[in-house]
Amino acid sequence: MKHAAIQIDEGTDDDRPQAPSSVRVPHLTAAAFCLTAATRGAIERASSDRRLTRVKTEVSDGGIARLRRAFETRPTPSLLVVEVSTTGEALLNELDALAEICDPETKVVVIGAENDIALYRKLMKRGIAEYLVGTITPLAYVATVQKLFGQESATKLGKVYAFVGAKGGVGASTLAQNVAWTLAEEQASQTLLLDLDFRFGSAAVNLDLKPVTGLEKYVGEPDKLDAALLDRLIVQRGEYLSVLPGFDDALGDVDPAPNAVERLIEIARASFPHVVVDLPHEWSSASRDALTSADEVIVVAAPDLPNLRNTRALMERLRALRPNDAPPRVILNGCRVPRRKEIAADKFAKSIGVEACATIAFDPATFGAAAAEGRAIREQAPRSKAQGSVRDLAWKLTGPGRVRPRGRLRTLLGLG
Repeated sequence: MKHAAIQIDEGTDDDRPQAPSSVRVPHLTAAAFCLTAATRGAIERASSDRRLTRVKTEVSDGGIARLRRAFETRPTPSLLVVEVSTTGEALLNELDALAEICDPETKVVVIGAENDIALYRKLMKRGIAEYLVGTITPLAYVATVQKLFGQESATKLGKVYAFVGAKGGVGASTLAQNVAWTLAEEQASQTLLLDLDFRFGSAAVNLDLKPVTGLEKYVGEPDKLDAALLDRLIVQRGEYLSVLPGFDDALGDVDPAPNAVERLIEIARASFPHVVVDLPHEWSSASRDALTSADEVIVVAAPDLPNLRNTRALMERLRALRPNDAPPRVILNGCRVPRRKEIAADKFAKSIGVEACATIAFDPATFGAAAAEGRAIREQAPRSKAQGSVRDLAWKLTGPGRVRPRGRLRTLLGLG
């Protein structure tokens, strides 16, 4: 049966900034004393960053003198940040006086104007945790707090890619599943697919998996979730892809605890280089946690008015939740349906405030045949335009990775 080709098009070259570190900072208190509006603004914006959501920060005007008065009669927080205008010996004398009121566990970050290595060494010798020079940016502040308090595992944390549909039935789950399989197979990299639509997820059916029962017992008590338990609950699909399907009993009485999703993602990114999260089409605290903590968010929509409305609302909320991150990627799926009036990709992009939307053409034959067989597109039609679309998206998300050699035999067999 002949069917329309699938294409994925970007209106512009992908020049998105490199994603910052995923390290999250534990619960702690911080106080910042700023002399300039620029520093105050940077710290206030950084305080709403997804990596610092557990840090309660009090921002005030003033320098060291104001800081000393504020904490003369109360304990100092875990982190003190102070902007200074003095230099040389005068600054050292002020910091020596500050040391008299600081608790031993408090870490002090100084923001100054003097760029001098000798001064830096003297500050470090006095126990200052970090010295930042000049005007700081929100991400520079986030990186500093991560360095001082970040809960990073012994190995590099994996990247999390969260897929969410702007409306039910737009193909977000199918796209997430095929991107996960492509990352695993074509980059030969251990990848975990988290189907967080616990009750009605499609990962097990679409990938022909037999779920391991038991997830329901633990999502109500997230403290019991750990890496060893995750290993027992996941199902292996091929050499590199692991899948955590949803509940065995879709209509059971168990509801996930509020922080269960956040806990699952933290465990997953500590164990896998790539974590693909398939979110249900709903707005809940669990969805917000997943979308806030992900390194990349991919919003999948159809080119019509209801999807445009929902996508605009999602983008506005995500910009508020992720103020220091690149905007989510938007993919228009199932485009160019014959005789259907659609919103053009450039107009859709303009309406939601992004430069361009990727588009995937309507092709029910290819995707439908793969789903009917319980296979990924790469298994069902490896040389198809559909798989080319999925591959392009996977590489947009991760950049060049470790790729299997593409020998002549693999190419002839359509496996390369």
